[in-house]
Amino acid sequence: MLKTGESKIKKIVAVSNDFKCMPPCGRCREMMYQVDRENLDTEIIMGGSTITLRELLPERWQQLWE
Repeated sequence: MLKTGESKIKKIVAVSNDFKCMPPCGRCREMMYQVDRENLDTEIIMGGSTITLRELLPERWQQLWE
C-alpha cells in the first residue's frame, strides 16, 4: 500500500488463527494513524459490528506535540 503512494484505509478486519474477528494490535493501530491521520475514521470490523480507529486510540501521544 505505502509503496504505491496510498495511505488512507477505509475499512479493515483482523482475524485470529481460529478465524475470529479481533481488533488490530497496538502496533498496527499506531501505524495506521501515523501513515495518515485521517485514518482515525477507518472502520474496524468486529464481528457483527464496526468501531473506528478513533475509538481504539482515544488518547494519542502525538497530541502532546500538536
